[in-house]
Amino acid sequence: MIKGILAIAARNARRKRLGLPKTKPSMIISGAETSKRLPEGLEFLRGYAKRQERKNFLLKPQPGQVIPKNIPIPKYVDMVPLRASIAAGKGKIKNLFRGETLYPDQKYISKTGMESGTGVKPGQWWSAEPLEAATYAIRPSKGIMGIDSANPGVIRRMSVNKNIEDMGDMMQRGTGKTHFHPTQDMIDNSKISLFYSVINRLRELGFKDAKIFKYIGQIMRKKNAAGKRDYMLYNSGGIV
Repeated sequence: MIKGILAIAARNARRKRLGLPKTKPSMIISGAETSKRLPEGLEFLRGYAKRQERKNFLLKPQPGQVIPKNIPIPKYVDMVPLRASIAAGKGKIKNLFRGETLYPDQKYISKTGMESGTGVKPGQWWSAEPLEAATYAIRPSKGIMGIDSANPGVIRRMSVNKNIEDMGDMMQRGTGKTHFHPTQDMIDNSKISLFYSVINRLRELGFKDAKIFKYIGQIMRKKNAAGKRDYMLYNSGGIV
């Protein structure tokens, strides 16, 4: 716990040095594509977001809900436009991504999907946008989730290579155009992407606080349920 608190303090100090807000802005995937976007890997490396004032995106409290006054609310949101293929519901999805901690932790598992009545279980929420998945790998709104070096955040990736029109069984009404819900077999065969995970951790924590070599070692030692390695460099089995 103490290490986690120190990690948050270090992260906030770094963001202050860089002139960034303490609380990471929310990311909203919305609207049709308004400008040409780069391939997902190159775009993730470079970063993509149109920052806008948050006032138009604040959610109103639900009946009976109380928002503590001492919780800092970001003043901005990072807007990422939908890719044209997703907006139109036509075209190919190459990969799906999911942000999570290296090891499952009950206190971070969201019950939103079950409570919303969609029937989608925790672990079945995947995104076509790695930028969106990154916001769940390191999630300051849940304390030290993903920041803690003992159980750091990672981004998992699965290869799909399907037309959106053929992915109806992986889509659910009311869960968003970028969200897909793969089968358990597909989830079991997914792997942690070192490329996306390392870039995200460096971007959020900086080289010093990311403890990046320890982080890479943790991922490379991780085994899946079948006892096999649970990571890929970029694509499964190789770098390219």
